[in-house]
Amino acid sequence: MTTPGGTLTSKQTFKVVPVITSFSPPSGPVGTPVTITGSGFTGASKVSFGGKNATVFTVNSGTRITATVPSGAVTGKIKVTTADGTATSTGTFTAT
Repeated sequence: MTTPGGTLTSKQTFKVVPVITSFSPPSGPVGTPVTITGSGFTGASKVSFGGKNATVFTVNSGTRITATVPSGAVTGKIKVTTADGTATSTGTFTAT
């Protein structure tokens, strides 16, 4: 960290743990595009719906991912995984 008084260096590595704040729509069939918003999404390596990994997703920014509901998805939480951790939605996505 740099301030007007000088520079400080930490001996520990800081990680930006992902957080899901919302997703839309709240339900849909296989093939539905879902927008996931939150933070810490840069470098996301996995998105899942009810434990089923999405094979198609795009990290639009550090705060937004667009993922397609995968074949075999079941009603459950959405998860986003990055090198720094995994975020789990508080709400449930309903697979129809």
